[in-house]
Amino acid sequence: MDNAAQILELKKRLSQETQKDKPNTGLIASINDEIEKLEITQIPFTVSARTARLIGQENFANAEGAIIELVKNSYDADASVCIIIIDPVNDSIRILDNGDGMTEKIIRNQWMTIGTDDKKINFKTKSRIKTGAKGIGRFALDRLGKSSVMLTKTLDSESLVWDVDWNQFDNSGAVISDIKATLQIGNSDFWGEIIEMQNFTGLKDPIIDYWKEEKGTLISIDKLKDTWDERATQSLFSNLEILVPPLETNIFQLFLFSTLEPQKYGKVLPTLCDDFDYKISTIVNEDQSVSIKVFRNELNFGDLKRLGFFENSKLNQPQYQFSAFEKGMFEIKTKLESLIAGYKDIDKNNNLNKIGAFSFSFFFMKRGGGQEKDEDISKYPYKAVNYSNRSSWLDKFGGIKIFRDNFRVRPYGETKSSSFDWLDLGKRALSNPTVTRPGYRVRPQQVYGIVNISRIDNINFEDKSSREGLQENDTFSLFKEILKSIIEIFEQDRNQIMMTLKKIYDENNKKRKAKEDAEQIIKNKKETKGNSSTNDPKVEQETLISAIEAYKEDIEELQDEQKILRVLASAGLIVTSFAHEFRNHTDSILPRTDELKSVLLQVIDIEKLKELPDFFDPYVMLSDMRKQDERLKSWLDFSISSVRKDKRTRRIINMVTYIEGLEKIWSSLLSRRNIKLTIDKWKFTEVNFRGHEIDLDGIFNNLITNSVDAYKRKDSGDIRELKLSFAFNSLETNGISIVYQDFGPGLLEEISEPNRIFQPFFTTKRDDKTGEKIGTGLGMWIVKSTIDEYNGDVEIMQSRPNFKLKITLPHNL
Repeated sequence: MDNAAQILELKKRLSQETQKDKPNTGLIASINDEIEKLEITQIPFTVSARTARLIGQENFANAEGAIIELVKNSYDADASVCIIIIDPVNDSIRILDNGDGMTEKIIRNQWMTIGTDDKKINFKTKSRIKTGAKGIGRFALDRLGKSSVMLTKTLDSESLVWDVDWNQFDNSGAVISDIKATLQIGNSDFWGEIIEMQNFTGLKDPIIDYWKEEKGTLISIDKLKDTWDERATQSLFSNLEILVPPLETNIFQLFLFSTLEPQKYGKVLPTLCDDFDYKISTIVNEDQSVSIKVFRNELNFGDLKRLGFFENSKLNQPQYQFSAFEKGMFEIKTKLESLIAGYKDIDKNNNLNKIGAFSFSFFFMKRGGGQEKDEDISKYPYKAVNYSNRSSWLDKFGGIKIFRDNFRVRPYGETKSSSFDWLDLGKRALSNPTVTRPGYRVRPQQVYGIVNISRIDNINFEDKSSREGLQENDTFSLFKEILKSIIEIFEQDRNQIMMTLKKIYDENNKKRKAKEDAEQIIKNKKETKGNSSTNDPKVEQETLISAIEAYKEDIEELQDEQKILRVLASAGLIVTSFAHEFRNHTDSILPRTDELKSVLLQVIDIEKLKELPDFFDPYVMLSDMRKQDERLKSWLDFSISSVRKDKRTRRIINMVTYIEGLEKIWSSLLSRRNIKLTIDKWKFTEVNFRGHEIDLDGIFNNLITNSVDAYKRKDSGDIRELKLSFAFNSLETNGISIVYQDFGPGLLEEISEPNRIFQPFFTTKRDDKTGEKIGTGLGMWIVKSTIDEYNGDVEIMQSRPNFKLKITLPHNL
């Protein structure tokens, strides 16, 4: 009888008792107590057997994942050896290890408890950090076969045999407590079972040699659910090769055998990467101090000297000097916050402090292709590489893997999986995969990497319930940004070296002279049209071919720049498209409040309004609206003026007039932010510059907007001023000199090399939770590339506190 029926029966008795002439008060009180107890009661949840099974099975996307889960159990049991036998002949899989084994108590309380938190609480063994934590790994047995038998033994207990028929879970109406497994105690010879398995392995040394003590676990899975042909076994073997990092092979050895091909497999040897162009070895300590070692192995050091790299390079940092190349590596000492510039000040949830100690080994290996051409070899003195072998190795082992406590976290960096490029390196590379152009980004197919983390140091990295990777929380997203920042150190180093080598090659091969000679030939042809040419046609042809090649390279560079600038073009196109409509609106914005005020004066008595508070006074409201309209009009005027058609035409620009217009546009906008614009104008009335006015806008607008953003920072001072000063020397080619300065906090301390701000895609604007870049990183690159295009120069004179730079541009007399 359920509680509801019992309560109904008790209430009948209570009613009968209260209707008696002499009711028993003690009995009435007792019945009421029983009713109260039954009205509020604790009831347990239960789980259907089928649901529990589905939860377990869904944690293993494929049979490989299920086997790897069982190998993890061997690792967690402190095993030094694990042997896997794929036996399609007998429709079975056997997994044997020499770990600690299990007692009857462990089997009853932990192995038989679905979702046990034992490994989460007792996560450390004598020598290892356990890899499991969800307590559902035993369902890997169900994923692989219809029946399972486990033989296990500890040093101090009898051998135990556990077996289960997984078909029980399909019984109609069965709940989890209805499912039973059989446990036999002391009815098996552990040593005998190990010796029997020797027949399957083909090992020269007996398996029993790996067992110093009589302990371990043997699992036999029968009635397999998957077809284990040669292809499936080879795929498993390849995955096992990258299951543990190379340095950990001595503490955990893996063997794989197949009865279909007894001689093909054997000991699983983790791969070693010793053929690389670049290696970045990073160690992040508990105090978030960082050591980054960069190993260069791409170029011949002797050929760099022969090409005059060190004499002609304008790279002044220590890592680009002769001694660093001679040593083959350089080291960077920094802090974690410096790797992700701009994040510390906006880290509201303290996510940066949640990143614990870790290490990251990153390898870059170009695959050949264009690098094998004679022309490229003459530009870049590459070391000899077998690109065919390298490409095969990358196809098999490439990608960046995560290892937690020396065991791989799948599926990160797994070839042919959707998580191969989990850092989105491919998306980054779309912006610029060419190493000889600024802002180079590496392709994911060219890299291999090992990320080592620990459950102790990185407790915020939780497994997904599916066992496929880590939970995508803010801490993990920030971790990915940090890894990409480390990769950027390689990208920047390789980019700078290759751009320098290309420049040396172009100068040595007289690229500019080839263009000039070609233009002279064309000019001569026009002048001697109709007359016979005295020049050698063959020489002219070679000169023109050289010029065509030079122009082709220039066009490619311009096309790449065009792709970058296309990102910014959409907003400009929208403003341009609606410029006429905007202009009509700007004319009516300010008068509308005056017109409304004049109408209200005719219908509302002003004297009565004086009795009302300001927030009810329509005239006060109109005054506030007008201030907002003035701001809107200023921004609309600014937007419309920035896309005027005449600004997109190359012409002679009087810099004096231009600066006056710049002051007029920006002064009102800046004043509303309490920022003063001071311009020290030159004495001249006319200083001519030939170019596009929109280019000048790109320079000054980006500088000013960056300063405005800097004043928003907490560490900005009380002086809110932007200052421009100008000088002009008609005797110099670059006679126009402009010094721009703000009195804000300057560049962030994390930016140790100020000129980094001129690199494309460099930005300190980040998401305050994930650390992802939200700025384009193109503003200061536009400033630098525009000035370079006019053969001008830009120099940072002061980076912090305050920001000050000097610009020189050519004049046109």
